[in-house]
Amino acid sequence: MVCDVDAQPDAAISAAVQPPQPIQCLRAFKRMSWNHPKSLTTQRRVAYRRSRERVNPRGRFAARSLTVAVLLNGLCLFSGGCASKPQANRAGYWIAARYDVEPRRSRSISVQHSRALDPTGDPIPGDGVIGKDFKAIADLGFGGVALHHVEDGDRETLLDLAEEVGLKAAIPDRRFDRFVVTGGLPPQCRDEDDLLHEPLRGAPDPIARHPAFHGYVVEVGRGSSAGKRSRWLCAQLVRRGTSCISLKGNDDTPMAIIDGRVVREGPPGTAVERLLAKYHAALCVGQTGGVIVDRFMRLPGDPPGLTSPDEPLLSAHSSAIVALIQRARCWGPRLSALSTSPLFSATNSTWLTVTAFGQGARRYALVFNTSEERFAREEVRLPASILDRTVLRAVEVPPSTDRGAGRVIHAQHGQLALPIELRPGDAALFEVFTTDTER
Repeated sequence: MVCDVDAQPDAAISAAVQPPQPIQCLRAFKRMSWNHPKSLTTQRRVAYRRSRERVNPRGRFAARSLTVAVLLNGLCLFSGGCASKPQANRAGYWIAARYDVEPRRSRSISVQHSRALDPTGDPIPGDGVIGKDFKAIADLGFGGVALHHVEDGDRETLLDLAEEVGLKAAIPDRRFDRFVVTGGLPPQCRDEDDLLHEPLRGAPDPIARHPAFHGYVVEVGRGSSAGKRSRWLCAQLVRRGTSCISLKGNDDTPMAIIDGRVVREGPPGTAVERLLAKYHAALCVGQTGGVIVDRFMRLPGDPPGLTSPDEPLLSAHSSAIVALIQRARCWGPRLSALSTSPLFSATNSTWLTVTAFGQGARRYALVFNTSEERFAREEVRLPASILDRTVLRAVEVPPSTDRGAGRVIHAQHGQLALPIELRPGDAALFEVFTTDTER
């Protein structure tokens, strides 16, 4: 029996006399299979084997090493030890109204009984006081509600009410509020880290898993210590993959908080100008994380918000809110998380301001008429370099999603001339294309 076809004759004879060793036979079979294919079938087998094992010139099996590496990386991702920390799943650019539950709760006896019952005893969705308010908020075009003054036992029912009308809800937690305001912890919490795992140890949070849950409302409190605790709590929630919002701008991208009283602080016909002016002013200072109108209805004794028990919401007021929401839906996602910088411009009107928004290759310019009485009709001349990038052209962004793209203005003679026609409080947004954008 010959085991090594490359051996010398004497070696072959000795191999025939001595019993073959398994390792020698295996090596001989490999050399015969890999180096001396005798037929087309054998060649195909060799090609298939090499394609499967990816033999490199040194004879090492790269495919097996790659497979092991992929398995190890996958194990690290699912084990949580090697992958990066999960980030909060923010539901895009959020447009919501603040809603105080406590005064409405006292009028409807309780949240659980805020739904009317039909003759069979089943609840009629949206037929209670709070349910009607949520329906009115949804009809105005808001995408959610930021709830305040909420009892912990009512949170799940409130989320159910919001889900019935298609709203997302940001909801507070009394444990978090107490920690931010006083620094105190629940008795069962040993330290601050336990605050995020209590009250259901080892079980998923039913509030955070609700389909209508948008995030936790985190208070800011008063004083530097409370603000520090609030920022720490927001950072820890986001680190654990739970969304949170703060009405005082703890986030890197703060939200625009618009006082709902501006709707009623003047003639109904100018309500849209007042609301849009507040929104544009917030964008210019970097509040691009979303919009919250504060608030739908205020506490007893306070001035009215968007609605009032004594004064109905006029059609002009509703139209102004719809215009604000349309503008925010169209411009907000474009400007979200972009840095802002005042931009020098050559204008004839001192009440016109220009703000540049940019990050990476994205560039925008917002021209804002800050006047409450004067119209602006002129050309605003901008330098051909915005945020250290050479400008090629600008495209006007429509004020609402139901309109197409606006005018295209090309840079000429080292300047970008933007034709402006703005009423008081109005603004125009232009997407700026630079040399980086064209690459």
